[in-house]
Amino acid sequence: MKFSIITVCYNSENTIEKTIKSILSQNYKNFEYIIVDGGSTDNTMKIINNFKDNIHLIISEKDKGIYDAINKGIKISSGDIISIIHSDDIYFDDNILGFVNSYFDNNQDLDCLIGSTLIKKNHNNSIIRKYNPTIFKTWMLYLGFSPPHPSTFMKKEIYDKYGYYKTDYEIAGDFEFFLRIFNKNKIVYKLLKKIFVTMSFGGKSTKSIKSNIVSSKEILKSFKENKIYSNWFLISMRFPIKLIQILIK
Repeated sequence: MKFSIITVCYNSENTIEKTIKSILSQNYKNFEYIIVDGGSTDNTMKIINNFKDNIHLIISEKDKGIYDAINKGIKISSGDIISIIHSDDIYFDDNILGFVNSYFDNNQDLDCLIGSTLIKKNHNNSIIRKYNPTIFKTWMLYLGFSPPHPSTFMKKEIYDKYGYYKTDYEIAGDFEFFLRIFNKNKIVYKLLKKIFVTMSFGGKSTKSIKSNIVSSKEILKSFKENKIYSNWFLISMRFPIKLIQILIK
């Protein structure tokens, strides 16, 4: 199968090279690599252009946020499987695409495959949390808990059928997408303990109390838009689940 790997970035000069090298070093080579930059003003584009001969498409322009940038990449992609790797994410090893390809080949009815994500500190590379999706059940979405988006491999036809990420979300657009495809449309998915991606701690949804409040408001908004009931108390239960993953990593 052909993969479309999409990296969205903005002023990512400190991390983008490592992300690019992680993708280009994959042993399975049937993929296209698409980078969507939001009009960076630092050296991000200079670094990207150092690898332009091995990047299939580069877009650099202002966008309406991270989910708008992701949608741009998906809409112009030509692969069977979509992988979204942000500019501070890397594949765990060089065999991830080969493994995922074999899994889809052996499970033809599968729509989505999700593995674990390791979350590390930037400065010393120590592991903060192992985001293991195998504990996830669809009812946990009612608690505001979803599987790790960075380690998600999705058939493009799912986006074509059920829609893209909503661009009026700042942080929780991936949660709304998961709610839509898992609870509302019942796609076929598989969760694995195998680590697919390593990411840095301090993502937009967790870097501050304000970010957590925005994320919670958007999670509640996603339930309302999908006509599914939840409330502040229920979605706050995602925090103890995350704490458990930190403690037992």
